[in-house]
Amino acid sequence: MIMTTRAIALTSAAAAALLLGACASQSGGLSTAMSPTGETGSVGRTTTAAETVNRLPSPGSYQLTSDDLSLDCKKLTGRMAVRIVQIRDYQSRDQATMLARGIQTAWKPANGGRGEGSDPGGRYAHDRAQLEAYNQRLAEKNCANFDLSAELDPSAKDPPRTRPLKKS
Repeated sequence: MIMTTRAIALTSAAAAALLLGACASQSGGLSTAMSPTGETGSVGRTTTAAETVNRLPSPGSYQLTSDDLSLDCKKLTGRMAVRIVQIRDYQSRDQATMLARGIQTAWKPANGGRGEGSDPGGRYAHDRAQLEAYNQRLAEKNCANFDLSAELDPSAKDPPRTRPLKKS
């Protein structure tokens, strides 16, 4: 099927309107989180499996869930090791352009998907906050924990290792 110039122009206009609408709908961003009591600011929220980038808690905050609190040292350490490897190269990884993220944000929901991946900085901040909370939980349980600064260094190539426990 050959598209006429008018059909191409209408398709282009519709795509542009869709992108502008998507940008306008994202104005809330990740800068403010709302607590269950209605307070705004950087409050910790319990994360859920249905959470998307558009509904993450504010960057830099993570509150452990009851499932997180029930994990033993071995499971916490394993989850942290996997997450460290997943986000270790964030600083050096090529990021998608704002145009590509805008198209992705508009396209996925229109076709039944979610906008995940459209805010890699927010996702990284959430993952980093989760690692900090898990690491703190390991320390509270008197388990070996991680030196997150060293482990998240993009030049680190070895699998993540915990620090030795200090004998008291």
